[in-house]
Amino acid sequence: MTKKIILPLLMLTGFYTPGCCAISMVSPEKLNALLAQKPAPTVVDVRSGYDFQKGHITGAVNVAYNTVDKAALPKAGALALYCGNDKCPLSHLAAKTLETMGYKDLIVLEGGITAWIAKGFAVETAAGLQQKKADVKITSILPDELRKRLAEKTTGIIDVRPAKEFKIAHIRGAKNIPLETLEGACAALSKDAEWFVYDAQNKRVKAAAQLLAQKDFKVKELSGGIQVWAADKYPMESGEEK
Repeated sequence: MTKKIILPLLMLTGFYTPGCCAISMVSPEKLNALLAQKPAPTVVDVRSGYDFQKGHITGAVNVAYNTVDKAALPKAGALALYCGNDKCPLSHLAAKTLETMGYKDLIVLEGGITAWIAKGFAVETAAGLQQKKADVKITSILPDELRKRLAEKTTGIIDVRPAKEFKIAHIRGAKNIPLETLEGACAALSKDAEWFVYDAQNKRVKAAAQLLAQKDFKVKELSGGIQVWAADKYPMESGEEK
């Protein structure tokens, strides 16, 4: 019932515009053909992480529809977005957000993942992804050493906490890329730099470091997280990323 109400409302307010010239709709067959070309579009699954893990288009990145504005998705090349089925408006909402941010080549998959699977095209699960690469051993860095390293131009630091926690206080100069959007943001990160990641939770920072390492980034995690950094009274600031 909710979906039946939402879709007409989106159409009335202009957020959902089938056939709009700026955002192209493509069939599963067309998208499959595009993925075989070079350069292929970046495929973005805008559903929840839970749905993404159960099954998604092979090679897709997971960026929830309401966080696409923070995901730093690549502007070079096409972005192909999809959600659950033909009644799901989330891919259209995400595409509209990206369009207002200046993204030009946007594609929405007709029928979402349901139509894709019905045509027999390739999907993978989180378990399948984990089997492709074994966990990479991640080294940690002490707060004092990190403080010295941050003066170097070849280093960067990523705070993978939610934006509201980042605004309260964060390490000076850190980029805020919440763990939930990190995979989608990887395309905008330099592989020439060494990245240091931190969080307030050990499990989250390890997941973030592992994700970056799997994608061949040079990465270390901050030992003790933001709590130890703050306890040592090292430089911090508040507010949004500068």
